[in-house]
Amino acid sequence: MQRSHHFHGQMSDTFRAAVFVTLSGGFQDAYTYISRGQVFANAQTGNIVLLSTALFRHEWDIVIKYAIPVLSFLLGAAAALLVRLAFGKNQKLHWRQIVLAIEIVILAGVTFISSDRVANALVSFVCAMQVMTFRKVRGLAYASTMCIGNMRSGAEEL
Repeated sequence: MQRSHHFHGQMSDTFRAAVFVTLSGGFQDAYTYISRGQVFANAQTGNIVLLSTALFRHEWDIVIKYAIPVLSFLLGAAAALLVRLAFGKNQKLHWRQIVLAIEIVILAGVTFISSDRVANALVSFVCAMQVMTFRKVRGLAYASTMCIGNMRSGAEEL
C-alpha cells in the first residue's frame, strides 16, 4: 500500500505537532526525575519497577512515592476520555484544544507547588491526558510520551 505524501487530516495529526508534543513529554519526564525526587511523569513502567522493588523491601514511603504518579496517570487517561466524550461533537472548539488548555493550566500551576508528590501527581496526570489525546501522526498510531512502541512502529514502517 502506497501512502500519499500529502496529508489532509487534523492539525493535531501533523508531524510538526507530534514533534512538539513528544518534546514536551520528554521534558516533563526529565523535569520530574531531575527536579522532583527521581519520579517519572511519563515512564510509568519505570515507576512500577521502582514501586515493586520498594514493595519487596517493605519501604512503604517509597511505595507511596511511586504509586502516586501511577494512579495519577490512570486518572489523567480517564479525564482525557471524559473530555472527549463531553466535547467530542463541539463545533467551535475541538476537544483536543480543551485538553491542551487543561494541560497548560495544570503545568503552569505546578511551578507554584513546593510538594514534589503533588507536583509529580499533576504532571503524571497531564502526561496521561497527552498520550490519550495525541495518538496519530499522518494517520499512523504513535505514543507521544513513550519511545518503545514508536521504535517498534517505526521499524515496521521502514
